[in-house]
Amino acid sequence: MGGAFWRFWSVELATETGIGLAVIALQTMVVLDLGGGATEVGWLSSARWLPYMVLGLLVGAIVEGLRRRTVMIVSDLVRALVLGGLAVVWLAGGGALWVLLLAVVLLGTASLVNDAASQAFVPRLVGRERLLPAHQRLDAGSNAAQSAGPAVSGAVIAWLGAPISLLLAAGAHLVSSIVLWTLPRDEASRKRSHGLGRSILHGLRFVHRHPRLGPFARWTHVWFLCNGAAMTLLVPLVLIELDAGPAGLGLALGVLGATTLAGTALAGLVADRLGNARTIILERAVMPFAWGAVALAGLLPLPALGGLALALAGLAVLGVVMGLSNPNEMTLRQRATPDRMQARMNATMRTVNRAMIVVAAPLAGLLGDAIGFGVALAVVCAGFAVAAVGIAASPLARGRTAR
Repeated sequence: MGGAFWRFWSVELATETGIGLAVIALQTMVVLDLGGGATEVGWLSSARWLPYMVLGLLVGAIVEGLRRRTVMIVSDLVRALVLGGLAVVWLAGGGALWVLLLAVVLLGTASLVNDAASQAFVPRLVGRERLLPAHQRLDAGSNAAQSAGPAVSGAVIAWLGAPISLLLAAGAHLVSSIVLWTLPRDEASRKRSHGLGRSILHGLRFVHRHPRLGPFARWTHVWFLCNGAAMTLLVPLVLIELDAGPAGLGLALGVLGATTLAGTALAGLVADRLGNARTIILERAVMPFAWGAVALAGLLPLPALGGLALALAGLAVLGVVMGLSNPNEMTLRQRATPDRMQARMNATMRTVNRAMIVVAAPLAGLLGDAIGFGVALAVVCAGFAVAAVGIAASPLARGRTAR
């Protein structure tokens, strides 16, 4: 893949490690430090993804005219500053929900900018013919980091407290920005041929009128609505319903990351047999059953260890099929998109996807607090089933991209 790719891979590894360290720390701070429940966790998740909904399309159009490497460096420095600053505020006794939510909004904005640049940087780095193996390797590193990050964070929180985990996350983003300086400098900014408004509209039309990207995008939006709700409910289910504590939550997210890594390793082999589209459809079909096992952990009268084991089994299956699907999703998207549209295509997809999380997370939290986490998660499983049937019946499954 070349030395530049592997340096970029190490950047993504450092970034995902930072995210893994930060996410469980933030969730633990809400539930254990501030005494919150599923509703507060939902607001936390909503705040994290709110910038994607509000600014995503605009950022995609702006980043398209900038040096992508420079954008990644600056956004990583901002994330390091926000995480370090929040840790200092918490250690100084200034912890409050509004402080946490404000920091998460700033963190989400910087992540939005970074994502728009980094995803558009990959096709330039490796070429279109190597997109699938490139995304396999990137996802493998990401999943390894997301597996190790929560596990390490859970241990650090139990031993030293959540703010220390945030400081470690800030350090990971700082390392990422340093390594980015060693990457080849990409092309100079080019003048935009039309205004931002027309650029945004063109990106929306390109994605939703495209014969392959259109049906994929629409049913993926439904998937994100359900997954945002499910991930919100998972946190209080493990921390409160199963009484597993930060270490248990770290273990759950670690299992999810580790099994996603295993699925990623098989993504190319499965795609050779099924094609990109059918591999994605396979993942959608398994999702309701995997999350259903997690829901049963909160519904059945099992002993604490039995409930946690059942939840971990569901998350393990979930991780494998997500690992199979993710590289194929990115390959399908980027092969269908010319270089001049990469940033806008990624921004369009991510904006609506993250908007689904912004809507779903607080509603799922309210529902979970009202009727129980297991019951609410069972309702979400029905939504996953609808998404699976929808994409399986769409033109994506019948077209040549399914081969």
